[in-house]
Amino acid sequence: MNSVNTMNTRTAKTAGYRALTVPYQVPKEQAMLDHVLEDMRRGNISHVLVKNRRGLAVWRRGHVAG
Repeated sequence: MNSVNTMNTRTAKTAGYRALTVPYQVPKEQAMLDHVLEDMRRGNISHVLVKNRRGLAVWRRGHVAG
């Protein structure tokens, strides 16, 4: 698997990323996180992981509806 950059919330926002998912609780939800990351790579979508006390969330560049 390709590596994914991990950032904190402040750094991700400054770099132009926005939250796409709620935090996944790893290792319990690792498979779901892996599927999202595979989709992001397949779609060639710029993304990072943002770590906080609740887990790892996927953030992407640009506008996210919602």
